[in-house]
Amino acid sequence: MRRYSTFTVIGSACLTLSFSADANLESASSLSNNSAWGHISLPLANDFQQDADISQYWYSEKLDGIRAFWDGRQLFTRNGMPIMAPTWFTKGFPDIALDGELWAGRGQFSQVQRTVLDKSPNQPDWRFIRFMAFDVADPKMSFEYRYRQLKKLISQSNSEYLELVQQKPINSQDFLYQNLDSVEALKGEGIMLRKLDSFYTAGRSDDLLKLKSFQDDEAIVIGYKKGKGRNLGSVGSLYVEWKQGKRFYLGSGLSDQQRRDPPALGEKVTFRFNGYTSSGLPRFARFIQVRNDAI
Repeated sequence: MRRYSTFTVIGSACLTLSFSADANLESASSLSNNSAWGHISLPLANDFQQDADISQYWYSEKLDGIRAFWDGRQLFTRNGMPIMAPTWFTKGFPDIALDGELWAGRGQFSQVQRTVLDKSPNQPDWRFIRFMAFDVADPKMSFEYRYRQLKKLISQSNSEYLELVQQKPINSQDFLYQNLDSVEALKGEGIMLRKLDSFYTAGRSDDLLKLKSFQDDEAIVIGYKKGKGRNLGSVGSLYVEWKQGKRFYLGSGLSDQQRRDPPALGEKVTFRFNGYTSSGLPRFARFIQVRNDAI
């Protein structure tokens, strides 16, 4: 068997969102009177471990898009940056807070990032984007109940740009890995697992798990190493700072264009790796993309 590796919003004042616990979900628009939210704390995933009790989880495909939060009136990135979506894009979205991913299909992250983070929305490009909703942001309901509510909300919506991320039960660990293989064969990123009895809570926990045949993380560009040989005159590697202040060079995966025009100092980049070295650094690290939505 392979081994794979209070929800709070702060604006000009601190505001903790709370929702009704019964079936009549409270309108999120009535709770978001701050015009400028400075930070949104969302649930984040831990890595899947072999000893997880998979009978307590449902799974879905992990979408490689931009995490987005719908507050009932507007879309925000996971760090509270307003997303300038066209009004026609969000027309018909419910006035209930939803968590999801802005997505344009497998392998289309660059298109999503270019479109979604543009301060002046390109109307034609937005027509390729969908808001793939996977949760209702209600901290007083279990995920199993929230998912039923989400299906109902989306079925009642008349928006062609709002779609449901299907969640399915897991029959066995073999079944889970077979689905992972199928997703990755289609150039998908991996699988997410959500615990049925979990509540919508900010931060990392085992209530939300990610399963991939590789590991990935983010680091900040703090310098460059000059290129040699065929890369003479351009960047050979990015010098990046990772978690806990650990630093290393990241060169594998950079295209010729990226070596000529590398990510700027201070930008956040995503990289993939396979395990760790004896000194705790990522092994076989390779650059994937700039991750501006994480800034």
